[in-house]
Amino acid sequence: MNLLKNFVLAGALLAMTFSMSLGQETVDKIIAVIGEDIILQSDVDNQYNYLIINGQKDNGTMKCQVMENLIVSKLMLNKARQDSIEVSDAEVDGELDRRISTLLRNLDPSQFTEIYGKSVAQFRQDIREDIKNELLIQRMQGVIEADTDITPNEVKKFFAKIPEDSLGLLPAEVQVNHIVIKPPYSDESRKAAKELLIEVREKVLDEGADFGELAARYTDEPGGRQRKGNLGEFGRSVMVPEFENVVFNMRPGEVSLPFETEFGVHIVKLHERKGEVLTASHILKNLKVTTNGDSLAMDSLNKILDIIQNDTVTFEQAAMMYSQDRLTRFCGGCISNPQTQELRIPMDALDAEMYFKVDEMKSGEISKPMEYTLPTGEKAFHIVYLKNKIRPHRPNLSTDYQKIRNAALLAKRSENFENWLERAKKNIYIDIKPTECQNALQNWLN
Repeated sequence: MNLLKNFVLAGALLAMTFSMSLGQETVDKIIAVIGEDIILQSDVDNQYNYLIINGQKDNGTMKCQVMENLIVSKLMLNKARQDSIEVSDAEVDGELDRRISTLLRNLDPSQFTEIYGKSVAQFRQDIREDIKNELLIQRMQGVIEADTDITPNEVKKFFAKIPEDSLGLLPAEVQVNHIVIKPPYSDESRKAAKELLIEVREKVLDEGADFGELAARYTDEPGGRQRKGNLGEFGRSVMVPEFENVVFNMRPGEVSLPFETEFGVHIVKLHERKGEVLTASHILKNLKVTTNGDSLAMDSLNKILDIIQNDTVTFEQAAMMYSQDRLTRFCGGCISNPQTQELRIPMDALDAEMYFKVDEMKSGEISKPMEYTLPTGEKAFHIVYLKNKIRPHRPNLSTDYQKIRNAALLAKRSENFENWLERAKKNIYIDIKPTECQNALQNWLN
């Protein structure tokens, strides 16, 4: 069993385990003791059920794989404590905010309480320790992998060991760039948001009103009302530049004037500054798109297209100058494979919308402006540049070095991780109780 691969899966599901078990009553039992922690039968059952519900096929070994993943995660957690690895309260709060904001994206607090059987605040408190443990495990995994690198010579040796008849064909791949323009916000909604936030600011400064209470009433940030606008601690390069330009030039106790970012209009109160680490709260008001926003965005893209086609700038230069997709703008609009971060993307890994756009395009071709949905769910428009299209082919070191290197590095990390596990087992108490997985876990029992 590839423990590294399966552990990563377990880590991704760790935060789901508690949500699957909310409201359940079951006869439970301890099936393993790993250092200071226990694993319950319900832990295995909940994660197994989650995988099945989400379409994973069980060939008869999945439940034992889940149990082994949990053993590995608990071992890593105990080793992280033993090695005095830490995560800060600010990191935990930030991850809690992200998770809860995702849950609240399509729910209001009353619906949340109905589904989860508790308030957002209680839910947050209940999962805090789980989130902290998950971050500790991630930090421990980072420590284990930190010194793992691979040389070109190791890559060549790895590739040479692969039997030629097992190489198969790599699927067709593409390199794609794009330029994204969002429909502009209306001046009316911008004016209304700024006027409201100026009133809120005056209540704080002139009347002594509590900023947090006002944030709980007025902010449009997902999850922000429950947090009373509190952003916790953060350093540089965490927030978008427009936000940092304001807050890093403030003094503790100050409340900013309204300012705009891609998310809307904000005011910020800076609570504390420790060097380059700030603690602040904000109130965000969303903006509405102007009535002719779609046509304005399309017009902008057509003008950018004219500039490129007249050889004034390259597509990549235009993307860096004009694109409103901050995830791709600084690499010239390059779109990467979300799983591997590689710029060569297998056609079958593209979402359906992008697949049909590039399928009939030729290398070097630029599309006409088309509607596009941003990862945030926002409506936008983009032009797509098909930089390269690679036909299906057998892998080779000259054209597929990066893919082969990634595979070789993954194999080396897996081997190093297995070696780390063997060493860690000698330093952490492990007691696996008799279960149906007795044979599958023989390596742990020995």
